[in-house]
Amino acid sequence: MSKAKSLLYGFAIGTIVTGATTLLSTPKSGKDVRQDIKDSANKLKNSVSQMKRESITLKEKIMFVSKEGKDAFKQASADLKKDIDHWKEDVQPNMESIQENVKEIQDTLEESKATLAK
Repeated sequence: MSKAKSLLYGFAIGTIVTGATTLLSTPKSGKDVRQDIKDSANKLKNSVSQMKRESITLKEKIMFVSKEGKDAFKQASADLKKDIDHWKEDVQPNMESIQENVKEIQDTLEESKATLAK
């Protein structure tokens, strides 16, 4: 929020300096000067109100995106876990078959060694 405050302060100071410079550099009657001050004050007030509304809207959008992102991450995590569990179930029979084949190959190699050693 410090950046928003800095921006707001900079905007306010810039408006005040611009208004003061304009008032001091142009010859006008007192009535015109007072009207210009009123107009400048109203513009500043409207700008601040608009910035406040926009910052509230931005905050709401950020909170919404944050919540949605968190929910999406939870859902993706749950889906990934399910996919891994299904993959394990699909692979398990093949793993057992591969282990049996490896055991048979090892047994065959042992028999071949024994036969060659004779």
